[in-house]
Amino acid sequence: MKITAVHTFPVTLPVRPEYFIASSAGTHAVSRYVVLAIETDDGTTGWGEASVVPLWSGESQGGAIALIQDYFAPLLLHRSLDEVDLGELDRIAVDNHFTKAAVEMALWDLKGRHCGKPVYELLGGARNPLQIPIKFSIGLRSPEEAAAIAAEKVRQGFTAIKIKVGPNPEEDLRRVAAVREAIGPATKLNVDVNGGWSVDQAIREIPRYAPFHLEYVEQPTPRWDIDGLARVRTAVNVPIMADETVFSVWQAEQVIAKKAADLISIYPGKNGGLLKAQQICRMAEEAGIRCHLGSNLEWDIGTAAMCHLAAACSNVPVTDFPVDILGPLYYAVHPKKNPVEFQNGRVLVPQGPGLGMDLDRDEIEALLKQSHAAG
Repeated sequence: MKITAVHTFPVTLPVRPEYFIASSAGTHAVSRYVVLAIETDDGTTGWGEASVVPLWSGESQGGAIALIQDYFAPLLLHRSLDEVDLGELDRIAVDNHFTKAAVEMALWDLKGRHCGKPVYELLGGARNPLQIPIKFSIGLRSPEEAAAIAAEKVRQGFTAIKIKVGPNPEEDLRRVAAVREAIGPATKLNVDVNGGWSVDQAIREIPRYAPFHLEYVEQPTPRWDIDGLARVRTAVNVPIMADETVFSVWQAEQVIAKKAADLISIYPGKNGGLLKAQQICRMAEEAGIRCHLGSNLEWDIGTAAMCHLAAACSNVPVTDFPVDILGPLYYAVHPKKNPVEFQNGRVLVPQGPGLGMDLDRDEIEALLKQSHAAG
């Protein structure tokens, strides 16, 4: 089975207006993806997805497509899956984590289809339930709006809620207070600052959230300041999660060495693929640090990859800390066959071969035309 073609599709989807995310990192009202199809000579297609946000990872649709077609595709074409060396992607280009993840994702999908097994089996087998508890994430909305959304999600079966905070301390506190009142004491609650506080601000603000019994505070300080994150962790009594700080394996090594976090957020796109995310997860486990799956509001393809990663990683305690595998909930458009399923605050790990997505090129072409029409 040799690779015969590599196709890229720039797809743009609006986030459902009632759920769009505003945070310290900006507003996420539209999602831009590069959907990747890798075809082989036996007629099999593997699918991948890069969710590209310049402010998040420095990647764009145009840049991702150019990198794939001009540099990565020549490495893939006319090779069998066993002949592909993923390390070559890093030797050709630094960073570009989501773009590299899309390539690796499509290759895993091909391998799973060829073997007749879901990707989580290829990653070592299920170490977590195949119905994974998730949380719902709410942006910088008014306290009343945030509380109404949170209450609705708890009624739907969610057992955990995440609230964005950062720009306005008093309004942030009112938002979290309103949500806690709406969801009651039994529902897990955490806040995500997206790097919006300085070290001193974080040390000052985090204790003010004590009445709301947070599970943890996510990325309180800027991504580049690992030493600052460590200072915050030492100074407060609430667990600290590192998210934006850990894109690469070497960044995870620094966070672990400096004892900068109690939890590390991983996911295939941010970490450059499932294997690197799994590597970080194992490193963290050896250091006694648990991991969690974050999100960049992936579409169904990327979400499926996240499901397989979560299923295969025992150091992702999904029951204690419901994960952020939630992207498709924010969109009105999904694959026509076998979209990722959600039930009662859980995501169901796809069980088909590969990623478990049943896509075809005509469907993606139609979605591409809709994206062009939307501008």
